[in-house]
Parts: sequence; C-alpha cells; structure tokens
Amino acid sequence: MLEILWGLPVAAASLLFQIRPRIGNRHFGVDTWRHLAIAEHYRRRRRGEAAEFDQYILPEPSDYPPLLRGLLSLFPKQAVDRWQWVISPLFDAAHSVLLFAVAYSLSGNLAASLAAQGAYALAPLIVMENSSLSTRSMAALLFSSLMVPHLAYHASGSWIWLPVSVAVSTVLFLTHRMALQALAAVTVALSLWFLTPYYLASFAAAWLAALVVSRGFYWRVFTGHLAMLWWWRGNIHNRYAHQIRGLSPRAGQSGDPVFRIYEFVRRMPFIAVLAANAFVVFPVLVAIDRGFGSDFVRSLAWDRELAFMLVWTLALLATGVLIRQVRAVEWLGEGERYGEYAAFPTALALTAVVTGMRPDLAWAAWTLFAVVALVGGLAPSLYLQQNVVARDTSRSLTPALREVLAAIDRLEPRARLMTFPLFLADFALYFTRARVLSTDSSLGHLHHYDDIWPVLQRPLPEILGRYDVDHVLVNESYVGLDELGLDQAPIRARSQPFCLVDVRSVRASSS
Repeated sequence: MLEILWGLPVAAASLLFQIRPRIGNRHFGVDTWRHLAIAEHYRRRRRGEAAEFDQYILPEPSDYPPLLRGLLSLFPKQAVDRWQWVISPLFDAAHSVLLFAVAYSLSGNLAASLAAQGAYALAPLIVMENSSLSTRSMAALLFSSLMVPHLAYHASGSWIWLPVSVAVSTVLFLTHRMALQALAAVTVALSLWFLTPYYLASFAAAWLAALVVSRGFYWRVFTGHLAMLWWWRGNIHNRYAHQIRGLSPRAGQSGDPVFRIYEFVRRMPFIAVLAANAFVVFPVLVAIDRGFGSDFVRSLAWDRELAFMLVWTLALLATGVLIRQVRAVEWLGEGERYGEYAAFPTALALTAVVTGMRPDLAWAAWTLFAVVALVGGLAPSLYLQQNVVARDTSRSLTPALREVLAAIDRLEPRARLMTFPLFLADFALYFTRARVLSTDSSLGHLHHYDDIWPVLQRPLPEILGRYDVDHVLVNESYVGLDELGLDQAPIRARSQPFCLVDVRSVRASSS
C-alpha cells in the first residue's frame, strides 16, 4: 500500500500544472457560476430562507444532476468562492493517484506507472476540462472508479463485485449526463465483446437505485437528459453558429479563441477527436499488435485486464469518431468528450507498451512516449492554457464585467435581463439579483430556446416583449449594438467591451 505514495508527486505536479493559468485569472469559467448559484440556493433552503430558485425567467424547474452542487453547498460560501478554481484540479489529482494505483498493481513497474500518470496529466482535453469548476472532473473520477470493480469482475468472473459496481454507478448517474452516454457505449461494448450480462445488469440496477436514493428526483434528471438530446437533434446544425450572424462567413470573424477552435473542429472533426489526447496512439498500437500477432508488445501477466482496457478505450474512441463524422448522430454530443472517459485506460495502454515492448525496441517505446508527451501533450496544453484561460477576457469575471454587473445589481426593481452571448447570464445569475433569460432545465431548452439560441430566430423586440425583458447585457466584441438594433436605446452602464442597455422603449415599440 505504501507504494501509492510514489504517485503523489506526479499528481501534485499535475495539480500545479492545471492551476497555473488560473493563478492570474481565478474567475475563469461559465458553468462555474451556475453551479455556485444553485449551491447557494441549497444552503439557503436548508436554513429555511428560500423555497424556490427564482432568478430564471424561463419557468421550468432544474433537471440537472444534483450531486456536485449538493457537495458544494456543504461548505461555507466564502470558502467555495475563494477556492472554486482549485476544485476540479483536486478531483483530477485524486484521479491521477487512482491511475497510479491501478497501473502499479497491474504492472509492478514504477517507471511505467509514473509514465501513465504523466500521459494522463498532459492530455490536452484533460487539462482544459479542469480549467474551471464543472461536473466533468468529478464524473471522470467516478467513471474510472466504476471501471475498477468492473475490471475485478472481468479478472475473477465473480458477481460479488456487482454491489460495488452498482453503488459507484448510482453516484455517477447523479453527477453528470455526458458520462452516462459514455458509460452506455462502454457497457454495450463490454457486454458484447465478453458476452456477459454483468455490465448491463450494473447499469440497469444503478438507474433504479438512482431513482430510489434521490427520492424520485432522478426521473426528472433522466427525462431532462432525453429532452436535451432531442433538442440538440433539432438544433445540431447550428452548434457552432453565432447567435446573431448564424453560420454566415462573418460569423467566423470573432477574435474569441474558443470560437476559432470550434470552427476548426467543424472543419476537421475526426482530427479533433484524436488531437484531444494524442496518447491514444498507444492503445491503437497495442490493438494492432494483438490483432495482427506482430508480437512487438509481448504478452503480459495482466493481458486479461489489458483486453478489458482496450475494449473500454477503443469503444469510446470509435463512438467519438462516429459522432463527429456522421451528421445523423452528431447530436449525441461532442465526440472528443467521449475520449475524456478513455484517458485512464489510454494511459494504462502506455504502461503495457513500455513494459511489454521487445527488449530491442524498448528505446523506441520510451522515445515515442517522450515525443507524444512533448508534441501532442505539453505543447498544445500550454497553448490552450495561455490563449483560452490565462489571457481570456470574455469568459472571465474581469474588472470591466464586474463594473457592469454592479450596475445591474443596483437596478430597482431588479432587472429582467437578456445577455449576448448567452453564457453571460451565468455571471449575472451569481453576481447580481437580476432575473436572467436562461434556464437550468433541459425542458426549458425544448420549450423556449428554439427562438433564442443557438441562433436568434425572431426579431429581438418580439423576444424582449414575450419575456418582459427590460435590460440587455452585451459583450460588444461578440456583437455590436447596431447588429442588435439597440444602438439608439439608452445605455445605463458601459465598461469596455461590456454594455448594459435599457430596452424598455424597444420592447414597448414592438407591442
């Protein structure tokens, strides 16, 4: 057991690497503020101060998985506010330690186990997923934790592991929806490849357990999940559209680095899935070697467990590539997100390569690892950290945004607010008293968003009148007031590039 201590330095280094760009930009993120706002509501509700969350204009109850928000609500608001930027990296550090423990228990090779940790830590997708507070890092940890009893069943054939699998799956069901889509893909692949009902039984039992332990709330989460998929099925053609300009050539003129990455993904979806984690070269290498009997990677004492890892990894990679490449199913999510849940077995495949490679080719395995780590891991991760996180001004609580949010908070009566881009609503949700034209409900998307987002489909005055919106918060680097038809409306506050516009006269003229 003491061997696990060897994994702590790499986990700590990974933690420091992930928080590095946040040291100077601690208020980066979008989902962060929605999660913190709901967590604060949970705190207030426990104190009997609030029955319903009333800051959303769209009248639909939340159907988001509640676990992370519930956990956050157990800590003082001041502490969570101060340390929100460290929470996701801490989950990931625990994930790194788990990876080391599994790699070392299987291989018994310290260097290979540390290399696996390094591969996981440098995967660009992992680095970016932990750049802000979200449910993804916690879900990824739970996903890999679930695969441990699944792997124990695979190695032993004993159903004694089923209660553990069901317990961890249940927690995962209440944490993150995308993880469940990845889990469904892996469950089907493992069940068909190894011809066992164990994994399907675990999935079905966990679904029922989630209903029971949440006192029925999971049914709302589940139906909301289906509603969200259905909504994206009808709107997927506008996934990367500008809310005002749509998919016109001018839409690509944004200086936003995230938008530019989206445009790249749209043009080269297959490459995006592979670039998210270049270390997938190792499970692919092992699979090809095993498939063709080349014997470059020799048989290992843990070949049975390695077969499980390969099915897990390749099922998710294949699902991700399929979703990115085939338009008929691209509404099932961003393909590279599935690869996030394959990062753990991908790193274990690296362990297999560096320990099992023929002695005369061992140098090649380590050289390949070093090249992929530098060119496919460290370099793109640093680029993304600097350009998407450290230098960000559109998805961060900047002094300019703080100034305009303070003006919103002073409005009496409290504002009914629409924002451009839409994600600014999450900042207003947490840092002001305003009611925002947004929702925490998938049914809210299904019932209200078609005319609003991803592309505005109705004249803005009509939308303002329908929802009785009286102020609009605009990032003018995203869209100009003239494009919105608000260039003649009174401006209540401005701090570049953010502008607060009083739209009551515009709304009234449309009635």
